[in-house]
Amino acid sequence: MTISRALSRLSGRHPRLRYHPPTLRRFVLLALPLLLLLIALFNLGVEVLGLAADTGPLVGWKPGRAGVPGAYVVGAWALEALALTALFLLVDARGGWPLTNALAAAWIAWVFRGPLLVLTAAGFGPRAAGWWPLAWRWFVLYTAAGLTLAVAARIAGLHRPGARPAPRPRPETPPAPPAA
Repeated sequence: MTISRALSRLSGRHPRLRYHPPTLRRFVLLALPLLLLLIALFNLGVEVLGLAADTGPLVGWKPGRAGVPGAYVVGAWALEALALTALFLLVDARGGWPLTNALAAAWIAWVFRGPLLVLTAAGFGPRAAGWWPLAWRWFVLYTAAGLTLAVAARIAGLHRPGARPAPRPRPETPPAPPAA
């Protein structure tokens, strides 16, 4: 790959890019803090209400307790917010309604955070049964995250008519020569 081709991809002039870079930047800068705040408030509510699953036998620590630095927990939340935003953009690039795209992306992510995590935890013993209620709470969190992504996309103007570049015209093929 040549340097000019790599730079054109990074600068947003690549024909496959579905969004204008300023609009995309505005969306990401709006969505990431909103998702981070939503995830933090959800985890705070779970801790305050005492609804957290007992993760001690599985991993030996609880987020924010027992010597785990708070920066690690916030970093995990930031990674989760970034992954949700990227998944939304991947699903949304295919077209369709932003709300259904956001909910689809959120529920796809929940499958890995909810049921698959519970099934993995079930291999560690009978205490994993307490994780199912938490998995359903995560379903509520991810649904709210999908709605947040849809609202952020709307506010950032991600789906306005001018927010996506016009498709490039296809080159016309020359007419076939007449049959003799």
